[in-house]
Amino acid sequence: MSSQAPPRAVLDSDIIFSRVLHELIGRLAARLRLLDLFWSEELLAEAKRSLIHRKGLSDVTAQRWVDYLRQNFPAGKTEIDRALSESELTSLTLDAGDRHVCALCLAAKANYLFTHDRGYLQEALQQRGIAVVRPEQFLLAAFEEQPRAVLEVLELQAETWAGGQPLEELLDAIDRAGASEFAAAVRASLEP
Repeated sequence: MSSQAPPRAVLDSDIIFSRVLHELIGRLAARLRLLDLFWSEELLAEAKRSLIHRKGLSDVTAQRWVDYLRQNFPAGKTEIDRALSESELTSLTLDAGDRHVCALCLAAKANYLFTHDRGYLQEALQQRGIAVVRPEQFLLAAFEEQPRAVLEVLELQAETWAGGQPLEELLDAIDRAGASEFAAAVRASLEP
């Protein structure tokens, strides 16, 4: 067994917004030790606001949703370096609202930033050692490397997701969340 630490990753608020994706990535990170996830209070606060305003969740429900990272990855809490210059952060994203995410990635020494957001300047982040990755890329690679283990994680998530749902329902939700190729690959593996 390798003693090498897994890659370090940050989930952007748009990924936290998708409960099915952020929990799946979290489960794969924890159970299979594929990633160490890092978060900041600023990131969770942004995700909570978005869940309340865009999804219409209550304050309590939104808090429980974002607490997934806090509870399952307590060692991932990261303080953002307030000394980073505006120009340094501006060089990493087109969106001023995402500067705190870039600061988190830098402070956490992240290898990956999982997002669907196209406002991040991938080349500039790559020069800092941070790859901007769509969640589906990671999920497909994990499934290709460890299909049985990923399927077990999916089955566990289906058992607890929305009070317990069939795996097919979970795959439908993953498909709607923007990981249709991954969901299709899992479905294909289940066919006799």
